[in-house]
Amino acid sequence: MTALTLRAIPAARRASALYCAIAGGGFPLLFIHGFGASGDVFQPLASKFASRYQTIVPDLRGHGRSRRLPLADSIERMASDVRDLLDLLGVDRTFVIGHAGGSAIAAHLAADQSARVCGLVLISPPEIGPSARRSLGARLRDGLSAALSRNDHAGNHDAQACERLLQKTDYRALLRSIKAPTLVVAGDHDPAPTLRQAREIARAVGNGTPVVVSGVGASLLPNHADALIDVLAPWLEQQERAA
Repeated sequence: MTALTLRAIPAARRASALYCAIAGGGFPLLFIHGFGASGDVFQPLASKFASRYQTIVPDLRGHGRSRRLPLADSIERMASDVRDLLDLLGVDRTFVIGHAGGSAIAAHLAADQSARVCGLVLISPPEIGPSARRSLGARLRDGLSAALSRNDHAGNHDAQACERLLQKTDYRALLRSIKAPTLVVAGDHDPAPTLRQAREIARAVGNGTPVVVSGVGASLLPNHADALIDVLAPWLEQQERAA
C-alpha cells in the first residue's frame, strides 16, 4: 500500500492535507474511519478490495498520521477535508464506505457531492435523532476506549468532543438529500437502537437498503471483516456495473 505524503501535494495545500494510504487500481473506493480510530481499522477490507478497486484510506484530522492537523469543529469541516483530498487525487467519482462516526462524514460528502459519490455504505452508523444523544455519548465512550486500547494510530478526540461534533447536525434532512444508492449495515447483536437506526437511515435515503449481518454486534469491524466482505463485494459490483 502506498501513501499520499505531504511531499506529493502542492506546497500551498500541504498544511491542510490529510494523510492517505492508496492501493490497487480500478474504480475508486474511499474509506472513512470513525472517531478515536484511524484508517488502519479498514486494513482487512482495503487489502481485500485493492485487487479490484483503487482503495483510498485517509486518516481524519486529529487522528492517526493526520494528528498534525488541529481537531475539526464540525462534521462538515471533516467532510470538506475528505472532499479536498479527492480533489487533490483527481477523483471524479467514487464509492464511499463510512464506519461509526465516519458514517456521518460519509453522509455529508454524499449529500454535498452527489455527482461524485455513486455508491454509499454506512457501517454501524451513529444515531441521528436528538432524543438519542445521551446513549450515543455512552457508546462513543465505550468505542473510543476500545479503539485506543487496540490501535497505535488512534486519534486525539475524546468522547465529549465526538459527541459534540455529532450533535451539531440533525441528519434526517441531510439523509433525504442523498441520491446515491446506499447500503446500511449493522450486526444482529448490536444494541436495539443501532439496529433501529440502520433501518431508519435506509428508509430516509431515497435509495437505501438495510442489511443485518448475523451473529455479530459492535465488533462487526474489524473483527468480522470476512462477513462484511461477503455483504459488500456483490453490492459494490452491482453498483459498479450501473455506474
